[in-house]
Amino acid sequence: MSYMTFNVILEEKLSTKERNELPDSEFGIPSQRRFPLNDKTRVEASIRFFNYVDKEHEEELARNIISKMREYNIQMDTVGKDNRLYKYIHKNEGKEENK
Repeated sequence: MSYMTFNVILEEKLSTKERNELPDSEFGIPSQRRFPLNDKTRVEASIRFFNYVDKEHEEELARNIISKMREYNIQMDTVGKDNRLYKYIHKNEGKEENK
Protein backbone atom coordinates (compact mmCIF):
# COMPACT_ATOMS: atom_id res chain seq x y z
CA MET A 1 0.00 0.00 0.00
CA SER A 2 1.44 3.37 -0.95
CA TYR A 3 1.46 6.39 1.34
CA MET A 4 -0.90 8.12 -1.06
CA THR A 5 -3.46 5.33 -0.62
CA PHE A 6 -2.83 5.23 3.11
CA ASN A 7 -3.35 8.97 3.52
CA VAL A 8 -6.59 8.83 1.56
CA ILE A 9 -7.88 6.06 3.81
CA LEU A 10 -6.81 7.85 6.98
CA GLU A 11 -8.00 11.28 5.99
CA GLU A 12 -11.07 10.68 3.86
CA LYS A 13 -13.33 12.51 6.31
CA LEU A 14 -10.82 15.26 7.13
CA SER A 15 -11.26 18.18 4.76
CA THR A 16 -8.27 20.13 3.50
CA LYS A 17 -9.44 23.10 5.53
CA GLU A 18 -9.72 21.01 8.71
CA ARG A 19 -6.34 19.40 8.10
CA ASN A 20 -4.66 22.76 7.49
CA GLU A 21 -6.13 24.12 10.72
CA LEU A 22 -4.61 21.31 12.81
CA PRO A 23 -1.39 22.22 14.64
CA ASP A 24 1.68 20.14 13.83
CA SER A 25 1.40 18.58 17.31
CA GLU A 26 -1.80 16.78 16.22
CA PHE A 27 0.13 14.62 13.75
CA GLY A 28 2.00 11.42 14.48
CA ILE A 29 4.90 12.70 12.38
CA PRO A 30 4.65 16.47 12.92
CA SER A 31 7.52 17.48 10.60
CA GLN A 32 5.70 15.86 7.68
CA ARG A 33 2.16 16.48 8.95
CA ARG A 34 1.36 12.80 8.43
CA PHE A 35 -0.82 10.49 10.53
CA PRO A 36 -3.36 12.92 12.00
CA LEU A 37 -4.14 12.01 15.62
CA ASN A 38 -6.78 14.62 16.37
CA ASP A 39 -9.50 12.18 17.42
CA LYS A 40 -9.98 8.63 18.62
CA THR A 41 -10.92 7.28 15.17
CA ARG A 42 -7.72 8.60 13.58
CA VAL A 43 -5.60 7.26 16.43
CA GLU A 44 -7.17 3.82 15.92
CA ALA A 45 -6.55 4.07 12.15
CA SER A 46 -2.92 5.02 12.79
CA ILE A 47 -2.54 1.97 15.01
CA ARG A 48 -3.91 -0.28 12.25
CA PHE A 49 -1.57 1.23 9.64
CA PHE A 50 1.50 1.55 11.87
CA ASN A 51 3.33 -1.24 10.03
CA TYR A 52 3.41 0.90 6.88
CA VAL A 53 5.45 3.76 8.34
CA ASP A 54 9.09 4.11 7.31
CA LYS A 55 11.43 2.68 9.93
CA GLU A 56 13.10 6.08 10.33
CA HIS A 57 9.84 7.57 11.67
CA GLU A 58 8.65 4.53 13.59
CA GLU A 59 9.81 5.54 17.07
CA GLU A 60 8.44 9.08 16.82
CA LEU A 61 5.08 7.84 15.54
CA ALA A 62 4.93 5.18 18.25
CA ARG A 63 5.58 7.74 20.98
CA ASN A 64 2.86 10.04 19.64
CA ILE A 65 0.30 7.26 19.14
CA ILE A 66 0.88 5.89 22.65
CA SER A 67 0.41 9.37 24.10
CA LYS A 68 -2.88 9.76 22.23
CA MET A 69 -3.98 6.24 23.21
CA ARG A 70 -3.73 7.36 26.83
CA GLU A 71 -5.57 10.62 26.09
CA TYR A 72 -8.46 8.79 24.39
CA ASN A 73 -8.46 5.83 26.81
CA ILE A 74 -7.63 3.27 24.13
CA GLN A 75 -6.55 0.04 25.78
CA MET A 76 -2.92 -0.87 25.07
CA ASP A 77 -3.83 -4.56 24.83
CA THR A 78 -5.83 -3.88 21.66
CA VAL A 79 -2.54 -3.78 19.73
CA GLY A 80 -1.64 -7.25 18.52
CA LYS A 81 1.80 -8.82 18.44
CA ASP A 82 1.92 -8.60 14.63
CA ASN A 83 1.78 -4.82 14.82
CA ARG A 84 5.23 -3.20 15.12
CA LEU A 85 3.71 -0.75 17.63
CA TYR A 86 3.38 -3.65 20.08
CA LYS A 87 7.10 -3.58 20.99
CA TYR A 88 6.95 0.13 21.84
CA ILE A 89 3.90 -0.30 24.03
CA HIS A 90 5.53 -3.03 26.06
CA LYS A 91 8.83 -1.18 26.22
CA ASN A 92 6.99 1.82 27.70
CA GLU A 93 4.91 -0.29 30.08
CA GLY A 94 8.09 -1.79 31.53
CA LYS A 95 9.52 1.67 32.18
CA GLU A 96 6.34 2.85 33.84
CA GLU A 97 6.32 -0.12 36.21
CA ASN A 98 9.83 0.75 37.37
CA LYS A 99 8.95 4.36 38.27
